[in-house]
Amino acid sequence: MDENKEVVEQNEDSSIVETLKKQSDEYLKGWQTERANLLNYQRDESERISKMLTLNERNIILEILSIVDNFDLTIKNLPNDDNEYLKGINIIYDQLNSFLNKHNCISFNSLNQEFDPNLHDAVETINDEEKENNIVVEEMQKGYKLNDIVLRPAKVIINQKINK
Repeated sequence: MDENKEVVEQNEDSSIVETLKKQSDEYLKGWQTERANLLNYQRDESERISKMLTLNERNIILEILSIVDNFDLTIKNLPNDDNEYLKGINIIYDQLNSFLNKHNCISFNSLNQEFDPNLHDAVETINDEEKENNIVVEEMQKGYKLNDIVLRPAKVIINQKINK
């Protein structure tokens, strides 16, 4: 009778061990799934924040570019006197350009370059037989790249030869 009692107790013990093992495996699986979910969430949230910061930086720089454009026009239309006000304007202009350069926002040269619709926005065309076809003859507004991606295309006048 003692033997039967021992066998029953062993069966009960092994049943309890199996139940606890299954329960332990379920908890482990659940923990691993939640850990993976947390890591995925952290990665997705980091990407979202990074994109948001990049977009905010882009928008701020675009607003600053309108100020720089006003300085360009002002400097272009002022006389070349040795005026203290003019020196002050140039200092502020240089500071704005320095700020843009620190943030990898660089203007690109368009004058006498071949027209590229990825870099240029043609606002006008002229017909000059002495100049090459599809060449930028005047830059109305500078173009800028942010981290080597066109932030704002240059507004240009291009030469378009008309075949007669």
